[in-house]
Amino acid sequence: MTQNQHKMPNELKPVEVEWIDAQSSMNFYNISELKEVGEENLHITKSCGYLIHKDKTKVVLAFMLFGDEGCKHHQIIPMGMVKKIKELKWINKKN
Repeated sequence: MTQNQHKMPNELKPVEVEWIDAQSSMNFYNISELKEVGEENLHITKSCGYLIHKDKTKVVLAFMLFGDEGCKHHQIIPMGMVKKIKELKWINKKN
């Protein structure tokens, strides 16, 4: 069994993944223009969800959990795009 495989939802950790989003466009550009695209065109993105799996190539998040085995709305982020992963903490507020 690999890390985070077959864990119950209450054992899954909520995390925030900061990553660099890939960019694309359907607009016409001269090749010389694209060679000059700088890092200011790359967007830092943050995704929050349950950490389903992490290995040297990818991070897998789920956003909705159903019972012990199911999830809906997932995201797979290549590790080469990940800047950092921060574990989130639950806060219990008493009214």
